[in-house]
Amino acid sequence: MNKKKPFTSEDRKDAQGRFMDNPENLRTDKESIYDMHEDMQTVDPIPLEDLKMEEHEEKHHHETKNNSSSEEKYK
Repeated sequence: MNKKKPFTSEDRKDAQGRFMDNPENLRTDKESIYDMHEDMQTVDPIPLEDLKMEEHEEKHHHETKNNSSSEEKYK
């Protein structure tokens, strides 16, 4: 199997383009971790913050009339 070296922040190059081009949806000027390795370029990332918000909405579905994760995601 292909051995990869451990990831460090020094390994990340400066990113090209706006921060929304970053699949992790994090504001950063560094290259995406999905662009660093060829085998990761076909992976569809799921932003963990969005996943947690949606899970919370499913558990507390009565509160969703007053609060929406869409407003938080797309500010």
